Amino acid sequence: MDLESLKTRFYQLVAPSLPNEWDVEAALEPLIDCEAEHLDGIFSQVPAIWPVSHSLCFAYLSAAGPALSCLAVEELSLWVHSLLDRYESGGLREARLFMDDVEQHYACRLRGEGGVRLLDVRSRLQPYVNGLAGKEMPLVAADEAGTDSESIFLPNVIGVLQTHEHNFFLYKLIVSFQWASLRAGMYLGPEWMEETEKSAHPLDRFFSEFSEPEKARSLYHIFETARVLNFLRDELPGLMREAGTVLPQLPLTGDDAAHPNLLDWLQRGVLRGEWPAPPSPPLFVQAAALIKRCQKEGEDNRLSLEAVRELMPLIPETEVFAGTRPLLFQGVMRLQEMRNAGAKEEVEKELRLMKTMTVQLPSIGKKQLPPDAQSVNTAGRSGGDTAVIIDTDSAWEQLPPFLHSLAQRIDNSESQQSEQSIDQSAPGKSGVIDQTVSASGAGKAGQIFSRLARGPADVKTDEKIAGPTVYDEWDYRRKGFRKNWCVVTEKELTPVQNTFIEQTLKKYRGQIRRLRYQFELLQTSERFIRRQRDGDDIDFDALVESLSDIRAGHPPSDRLFIRLARDQRDIAASFLVDMSNSTAGWVGQSIKEALVLICEAMEVLNDRYSIYGFSGMRRLRCEVFPIKRLEERYSKAVRQRIGAIGPREYTRMAPAIRHLSSLFAQVEAKVRLLIVLSDGKPEDYDDYKGEYAIEDTRHALLEAKAMGIHPFCITIDRQAHEYMAHMYGEVNYILIDKINQLPSRMSEIYRTLTS
Repeated sequence: MDLESLKTRFYQLVAPSLPNEWDVEAALEPLIDCEAEHLDGIFSQVPAIWPVSHSLCFAYLSAAGPALSCLAVEELSLWVHSLLDRYESGGLREARLFMDDVEQHYACRLRGEGGVRLLDVRSRLQPYVNGLAGKEMPLVAADEAGTDSESIFLPNVIGVLQTHEHNFFLYKLIVSFQWASLRAGMYLGPEWMEETEKSAHPLDRFFSEFSEPEKARSLYHIFETARVLNFLRDELPGLMREAGTVLPQLPLTGDDAAHPNLLDWLQRGVLRGEWPAPPSPPLFVQAAALIKRCQKEGEDNRLSLEAVRELMPLIPETEVFAGTRPLLFQGVMRLQEMRNAGAKEEVEKELRLMKTMTVQLPSIGKKQLPPDAQSVNTAGRSGGDTAVIIDTDSAWEQLPPFLHSLAQRIDNSESQQSEQSIDQSAPGKSGVIDQTVSASGAGKAGQIFSRLARGPADVKTDEKIAGPTVYDEWDYRRKGFRKNWCVVTEKELTPVQNTFIEQTLKKYRGQIRRLRYQFELLQTSERFIRRQRDGDDIDFDALVESLSDIRAGHPPSDRLFIRLARDQRDIAASFLVDMSNSTAGWVGQSIKEALVLICEAMEVLNDRYSIYGFSGMRRLRCEVFPIKRLEERYSKAVRQRIGAIGPREYTRMAPAIRHLSSLFAQVEAKVRLLIVLSDGKPEDYDDYKGEYAIEDTRHALLEAKAMGIHPFCITIDRQAHEYMAHMYGEVNYILIDKINQLPSRMSEIYRTLTS
């Protein structure tokens, strides 16, 4: 096919977003000689890749032709699925590397051979390392293995060995070795070294004593590796028995060198137990003796430190270690990150102490208080004591000296953290001090206590009340999930004190009274159970059958009674309320009135229920607002939160459904209802609309059904019939075309669903 025909076909697939013509031509040129069948398969994947990344799509078109030399056309969609996973986890660079070697990175895996990805094995490794450490130690992707004492860093892909099983075992060995290095004390500083310099790790200061610190570091690392492997043989003998067959297969830098250096030679001895004739006998023999001594006698790192001090003066400057790579499971020593993690933990301990403290001055008359001091009553204190919160420099001076020192250290920690560039890439390691308790500057440290003592009335609007949660998003074009794509954050709605609740109760007073009466009848359900051995009345049908059996010569049944059974309700419901900007005006007003009516009516039932609002802007800012949690009482605060419901941003519905489903899945109930109130189809600012948004929402609802949750939608969108049946199913939604009917209809709908 000629280039112009290819361009025409491509433009039809990606319209209306027309790319640069030069980029298109460069990407399509390799496809000119492709067979028609191959072209059909290649172009069929463009709609799945183009919306994700234009650059990735061009790279795919250039690589797809060569890829089909290893893959069948029907396998192309699976390859693209893996390609998109690589792109979303590692960016365009990792996706290009994945496409460069289809045989190694994909085809071998289909045959059960080749490399293993951290993304694929993390779920198996994480419980293993948590069990070893006795705490949560996140596994973080990095270029080289290592640890900072809080997390373990692992390479994205391991493919140095032939089989999938052996490469997975290397991942297991790495996490075991990194855990053991911490347990065995590899990173302890020398006993004789004083803690004078806080910004550097003690081992870094030890290495800096030598003229070639990096050489000293490499020697120490290989000595400690020998000792830690011996520690693992005692602690995890089963693991190390398997390692005996895998470790000798690991490649060494010295394998390709005609004259290996000292570090190459030591690595061979530690890894394979081979000690060939050394090129420099005295130096190499002494190094081997030291490393064997560390293996047999070293209970801590003291012997390794002494070995480095003994060996370094004997190594000539011509002995260069720069070209020798560390062993795969060794990784690198992240000493500065470890030091920063320790400093961060120290600051967090002080912050936790600050959060538990309030400042209570001795008995001071009001006349003695500085004019700017604020007095706050502290609930729960005996005798009605008064806590004085200091906000001025003059009042700050009246506090005890130890509080001056503690707050000042926290002030200083902010500047120290910016200077030390604490690693912010690992989960749970933001390196940022909580701004609600950090002082604004030197001389104002007393403001810490002011922020700590804020009451509920001082909470800012929409303050975060839980950490963000990440959810996948369904992409129907590739028939797979976009991993860790949407970030859902729960935010607190500031209660609003107005006349809305009173006016609603007055407006619907008669209807609320009727609803309560109707809901009282739902408290228990009654049903007749027939053909019982005893009961409240005779089962006439069973009696007739029994007489017929006697006449026919058969033994009669003794199940001749009917019993009235009263079953207690076991229902939990969650209402998910659309708070997009399209709910402004009468729509939002009617939704709030409907919530008031349903809450007032449900107070007579034993049904547990919760109310959440949702809105958002783009995939990284999906917001959920708890209005009433499941076990929370219907109180004044809940009414005020209902009054605070108002229009926000867009209607990215699926992340909110997934979030509510994950919360709801933990609830024990015979019936679990998820009732969505929305005024329109799902959409968001970042091209989340149309078929893509509908299919993602539909899949989120299917996920909820798989958890045993029954979703139902109440919508006021006049075009709902076009998409609602596809999303929810024919009988799982209802359209209310007149918004003023919503308050009365919603209670009827709930009564029908739970009867």
